[in-house]
Amino acid sequence: MTETQTGTTAEQTSKIPTLLTHIALPVRDLGATLAFYERYTNLAVIHERHDPETDLRTAWLANERDRTTDGAARFVIVLIEGKLPTKITGDIQEQYGFLTSISHLGLSLDSREEVDRIAEMAKEEGCLLLGPMYRNEVVGYICIVTDPDGNNLEFSVEQVLG
Repeated sequence: MTETQTGTTAEQTSKIPTLLTHIALPVRDLGATLAFYERYTNLAVIHERHDPETDLRTAWLANERDRTTDGAARFVIVLIEGKLPTKITGDIQEQYGFLTSISHLGLSLDSREEVDRIAEMAKEEGCLLLGPMYRNEVVGYICIVTDPDGNNLEFSVEQVLG
């Protein structure tokens, strides 16, 4: 094994420690998106706010087991609704549906029956993108569903991380 593979190079040992805390997604209609996530997941809203300076509305979603205290969690999905405040964001353009193609949020389920149930519900509602299907021992049994802004969510079981 090389030094790079073992992770013991001088560059790696001097890096600033980081912790992945959130992913932020712009949404067109926060209410509709929250209703979608409530229907398809058990993610809970742990924080909501309206910023009077920018007029942006946000909601933070988290897994119950990721919560640390009321209003806090180790990892959240931040949903942001509103027109970008150009005095703050400059020339950044508004775009929706970042998690497209093979980009997605991954959500783990407990059984193939649960994946099938999500897939059937999404098929009936016109938002099933792929599956359900078994891919292999790494990917497991999956289906992919799109949220109201076109972001992909992969629901899986039998998927090993790491």
